Amino acid sequence: MFRATASIRSTIRLSSTTKLFINGQFVDSKTNEWIDLHNPATNEVVTRVPCATREEMNSAQSTRQRAPSSRGKTSRFFRDNRSCSNFSTSSGKLAKVITLEQGKSLADAEGDVLRGLQVVEHACSLTSLQLGETLPSISRDMDTISYRVPLEFAQELRHSIFPP
Repeated sequence: MFRATASIRSTIRLSSTTKLFINGQFVDSKTNEWIDLHNPATNEVVTRVPCATREEMNSAQSTRQRAPSSRGKTSRFFRDNRSCSNFSTSSGKLAKVITLEQGKSLADAEGDVLRGLQVVEHACSLTSLQLGETLPSISRDMDTISYRVPLEFAQELRHSIFPP
């Protein structure tokens, strides 16, 4: 187990401290409190994770509130498929990080990533699960409305469009 973890450690570069992601940038935390993240297989400290300060948390929250909402300009289908593809293209690296941080074998970590990908794919299919009477913002300036009509009306409509 140690040799496999050591080889994975050499392929993944983790900094000695984990940075916070605020306003689209990785920033160093100004906290005095850190949590050591150990690899349980070797008890090696992999990285140190900051306990973010209240100011850092407020900064992250205010950044999100100030951010322009581009969600309305992008279709749900595009956003969901982009999320799925980002997750699946990073699956190898995610499995290696899980191995490093949790001490699992690479095969177990790849299984965890696969199960996570299945959850993401299900979440990406929520647009079809939300179908009902209306589905707003399916694309830019487009909504979908479903009407349920009796089958005999559809039969009459077909005969009027395509005479026998």
